[in-house]
Amino acid sequence: MRRQMRAILAGLVLVAGLAGLFYLVWQTGKAGPSAFLQGLPGPQEEAAYCLAVAERIGELARRGSDPRLDRFLDEQVEFWRGRAGNAFGAGRAALARATANPSEPEDRALFLGLQDCAWRAMAFYGQHFPSMEADGL
Repeated sequence: MRRQMRAILAGLVLVAGLAGLFYLVWQTGKAGPSAFLQGLPGPQEEAAYCLAVAERIGELARRGSDPRLDRFLDEQVEFWRGRAGNAFGAGRAALARATANPSEPEDRALFLGLQDCAWRAMAFYGQHFPSMEADGL
């Protein structure tokens, strides 16, 4: 009888400990940084940022000089435009903050932004960019 009571007590302590750990992890996750790129508050703002990145690279790149890049940028713009909603201003403001660092050239910030946005589109949304296939980028 005593052995059973000890086993039950040990089980209750274990369950309480696991519940406590779960609660602590949950609370820590809520206090963590934003899960969206550039610390943006939501998916529409993130999409607007990615749209602004692709459009800015399109402005800076010589259109027609690399048809593969043109195709990739067009695919990015098309993908993100549909998700940006009415948050275009927030996306442009986030891009301005990302490129305002005088110690980092704008083209580097844009390249990293485009890379992050492409990975986000593929990993989080399951997007498929045909221009990135074997004969693409």
